[in-house]
Amino acid sequence: MLEPDFTPSAAPQAEAELRRLQALRRYNIVGTPPEGAFDRLAGLAARLFRAPIALITFMEEHRQWFKACVGTTLRENQRELSFCTYTVALGDVLVVPDTTQDSRFAHNPLVTGPAHLRFYAGAPLLSGHGEVIGSLCIMDTVVRPDLTPDERQTLTDLATSVMSELDLRQTLLDRTHEAARKDAILNSALDAVITTDEHHRVLEWNRAAEQMFGYTWAEAVGQDLTALIIPEHLRERHREGIRNFMGEGEGTPIGRRVEVPSQRRGGEPFPSELAITPFTSHGETLFALHLRDLSERHALREALDTSHKLLRAVVDTVPESMYVKDLEGRYIMINAAGAGLMGRPVNEILGQGDADLFPSQTAQSNRARDRQVLASGQPLSDEVTDVLADGSSRTFLATKSAFRDAQGEVQGLIGTAFDITARKAMEAQLQAQNQRLEEHVQARTQELEEAQLEILERLARAAEHRDDDTGEHMHRVARMAADLARQLALPEEEAVLIERVAPLHDVGKIGLSDAILLKPGRLTPEEFSVVKAHTTIGANILAHGRSELIQAAQEIAMTHHERWDGNGYPQGLAAEAIPLRGRIVAVADVFDALTSDRPYKKAWSREDALGEIRAQAGRQFDPRIVEALERLMDPSRPVALTTRLPEEGEPSRQVG
Repeated sequence: MLEPDFTPSAAPQAEAELRRLQALRRYNIVGTPPEGAFDRLAGLAARLFRAPIALITFMEEHRQWFKACVGTTLRENQRELSFCTYTVALGDVLVVPDTTQDSRFAHNPLVTGPAHLRFYAGAPLLSGHGEVIGSLCIMDTVVRPDLTPDERQTLTDLATSVMSELDLRQTLLDRTHEAARKDAILNSALDAVITTDEHHRVLEWNRAAEQMFGYTWAEAVGQDLTALIIPEHLRERHREGIRNFMGEGEGTPIGRRVEVPSQRRGGEPFPSELAITPFTSHGETLFALHLRDLSERHALREALDTSHKLLRAVVDTVPESMYVKDLEGRYIMINAAGAGLMGRPVNEILGQGDADLFPSQTAQSNRARDRQVLASGQPLSDEVTDVLADGSSRTFLATKSAFRDAQGEVQGLIGTAFDITARKAMEAQLQAQNQRLEEHVQARTQELEEAQLEILERLARAAEHRDDDTGEHMHRVARMAADLARQLALPEEEAVLIERVAPLHDVGKIGLSDAILLKPGRLTPEEFSVVKAHTTIGANILAHGRSELIQAAQEIAMTHHERWDGNGYPQGLAAEAIPLRGRIVAVADVFDALTSDRPYKKAWSREDALGEIRAQAGRQFDPRIVEALERLMDPSRPVALTTRLPEEGEPSRQVG
């Protein structure tokens, strides 16, 4: 743990700081837009530690920049005002339970100013080489205890998760950039660039090679190069040259440009210029082949035939269904993927319409979309679910575009259909998983609220037991308050809420001395002023609660001694300005106090107590609630009374 007098050097060692800043810059994270992964980690930290503020920050030379924020709209801070600069300097978890008691923080504007920060805990964000580039921190506006070892480990684990996400982000960016650069270089080359291993297997095949030889990348990679591009009568000679190089370090085509016959897909020969350059990668000898098409001219028909074959080869290797229809909706071209979906050979599809190939409903839907594209001339893209000829149902991302002749007249349409059935199923699965996770978080939140309420209830019971050895007063008041709420036709959820939190109405008595609390006689005005403080003490104990339970308990603790005529305490509220929950508990509390033994009086009968409360209707109590109490006490009414009232003469030392 950081010693109280630890203060980072005002000017960190230049070399170490330079390395730290360089490590931060390598991540390219500062100034980037918010990202869901980091926002979720900050939110998780806030929820796990029930902290109103959680930040993921990165420390520049003079600025603290926030990648993710919970509880603040700020995106940056001066480094000299930053709490996290101490975490960065320490390189370990830093916890400051009370900032006003720490000389490093006591005069910070974030402590003395409107932000009113009182608690801080931060864990360093460590790069792979150990540089501290920032921190994950939580803050609160109230003093909090030091973190336990488990909590410190949890904060450290969250910081590690931030770095894992950051490293993954950087790795993906690096790989994407590297692949993009490589593809751009290879695919911008006018020459065919091919890489093979010593066994002639194709490893790389650029776009120019695809165009020159007619094989797509997917078709070429892994194949024997000699069988792909070298005429059969020259293949053994090529293999011999590679063997000579591997055995003696030299070969006829190695390191030189030579003109050799090549062949396109389908065996069409053409002259080419070939250069083979050997290189080593990961201990393996590989070969880079650069080929340039030296054909000067081809007959027009040969060129058209070759172009058609190439286009057909490319189209048939595309996994999406691709097709062309005329103005009447007849198929004039379809690729292998599309024919496979229909379950028919291509020659049985050409010249047919959707009505000949699909069930009626699917055919009508397809034709309606075709007409829309042909009429508007505008492309159409949407998700559609079609029933195929075999009866199966598939979902597609379908796109249709009109094609035009040289005069701009629409002649038909070109369509693609990408099968997204599996993706939609995965999306549904992910949605269900997210729902389960949300339910788990809600359940955990409920458990935490229950635990918090139980702690406060035990605190109230501790206060109660100081002058009531049975501790039943607060529960009798709670049950009667709930019954009154039902008599007032409040929703059952509200009645249950009041019953759960009403036991905390006198929790502030924990702050009163026994001398006053247990005094058998009447209190002096000074003593009564002290007793009245139990409402604000209780409200302060319950202040800043984020759950509805704690907020309702705080409301009751503060207002259950207010009077209808405005002469109550602590705020002097009157009539409807007093929260309804406080008015209900006020009646229940006084009724139980009157019908219970006190150090200064004996218990009243229920009739006398009801008469006294009736007399105070419109003065001390809300008349509506007094009427509800009368209905509750009326033995002739079939009321579900859950309150167990003390029997006349039953002892109780509870001070209400």
